[in-house]
Amino acid sequence: MSQTENYLQRAWSDAMDNVNIEDIKVAIEELKEMDDEHGAIWVSVIKNDENVIEVEKDLTTYIHFEAQETISRKLNSWEEVIELYKLLLDEKFDDIISLFKEEQK
Repeated sequence: MSQTENYLQRAWSDAMDNVNIEDIKVAIEELKEMDDEHGAIWVSVIKNDENVIEVEKDLTTYIHFEAQETISRKLNSWEEVIELYKLLLDEKFDDIISLFKEEQK
């Protein structure tokens, strides 16, 4: 079974390949300390194309998936962000979109 390629990018440093949820949690803790200019991280899981969740320091979150339009909203907590990233690493793209759209109602 092959592992899907993924990476984590911080606005203030180099990318990190083949990340897990613990790597993302560390990046979130660093993000909380960053200035607004560098206040974003994003994780990409590459299937046919990139599937990206980007989060800014103020919890504004963007979903950029393969053939979908970008959707965004402000989340309520860092725990919500972590849960989205867990779903992303598990390649539960449809679940993420459903959750995101459900919360916008």
